[in-house]
Amino acid sequence: MENTDVQSISQTIKDTINSIFSDLFSSIDNNLYSILDDITFINSDIFSDKYFQNIFGTSSTNGILLIANALLIGFILYYAITLLISYYSYSEVQKPGQYIFRVIFFVILMNSSYFICEQIINFNFNISSAIRQIGESIFRKGNLF
Repeated sequence: MENTDVQSISQTIKDTINSIFSDLFSSIDNNLYSILDDITFINSDIFSDKYFQNIFGTSSTNGILLIANALLIGFILYYAITLLISYYSYSEVQKPGQYIFRVIFFVILMNSSYFICEQIINFNFNISSAIRQIGESIFRKGNLF
């Protein structure tokens, strides 16, 4: 009789553990995969978010781009003053042509960063969508994710 009680208790414990793990894994399956899909399949719609546009800025007159352009003007003024002082103190500084080329390069890069980021996200979205479609065709399922 004791042997059957021990077996029934162990079977109850086993069933309870299986039930807990089953509920846990189904919860992870239902919640985690949708969150991972949202993170993985980001498209350029993220740029139309109001908060993102306020922080990043859509032109050179607002957001982080305004701060970056102000810093760039500060660097240009610093270089101009350093160049002027170097003529009087006979110290060496970077050549003006070289500095102007770098400044122009960074101005173009900074002010087109919105477009560059958008294209990188579009490229990532296209690649991940292609991989998704390949998975759907291989496993012959309509919507894997």
